[in-house]
Amino acid sequence: MRRGLAMDRVATIAGVRCHIRQREDRTYWLIQTGVGPTAARSVAERVLTAQSMSLIMSTGFACALVPAQVGDLIVGTSVSSVHGERGWRMGSDCVLCDAVARPGLLTVAREAGLVARIGTIVSSETVIWQAEEKHRLQRLTDATGLDMESAALAEIAQERGLPMVIVRTVSDLADEDLPLDFNLFLRPTGWIKGMQELIGHPSSLVGLNRLRKQSRVAADRLTEWFQHYAKTDGESLRLSR
Repeated sequence: MRRGLAMDRVATIAGVRCHIRQREDRTYWLIQTGVGPTAARSVAERVLTAQSMSLIMSTGFACALVPAQVGDLIVGTSVSSVHGERGWRMGSDCVLCDAVARPGLLTVAREAGLVARIGTIVSSETVIWQAEEKHRLQRLTDATGLDMESAALAEIAQERGLPMVIVRTVSDLADEDLPLDFNLFLRPTGWIKGMQELIGHPSSLVGLNRLRKQSRVAADRLTEWFQHYAKTDGESLRLSR
């Protein structure tokens, strides 16, 4: 995203490192929230308390819950949280994405030569790493994509009366397991257990290399989208502030 947008400077707002691009009367803020809804909510609250914005975009990688290719774009129509305690259930926090901005998002995708898939996004508190669980989640929600942060960002946007959009690229598919349970690495002592899991299952290294390659493709496609987005200077996306 930094390559695609060619940010001008770096500033710290409310303790959060922000990359900033200024173009005439528009300012774009690129902010890394960290993994998961708790981190995303905390960073968004801090930044939006200190700095006014006109639109929030949740971007990064996603899992495709429908047939897709790695690197395809996913544009959200709405987003909800999902919770996995004793079986999957939908949260009551469905937020609609901004429909006015959506045609501009898709125009940028078309200009970049990217395949765009449009639909509902669901956000989980944990990494869904097994194909079986991905399929269960898709049957419950009929969602197009899965991530971990968009629902939290949408909740903050709704609280503050801000439009919100989701633009992510596919890094993993519904029919494939991730090489290991990445939730291990999200826990305080998880790195030790995660490394033990890797040592105990050397075949995971093959899967990790596959995921690395897929993530590179997803990153390149997202860069291409932002490069074309930057050429429009956001005019069709209502990003003026």
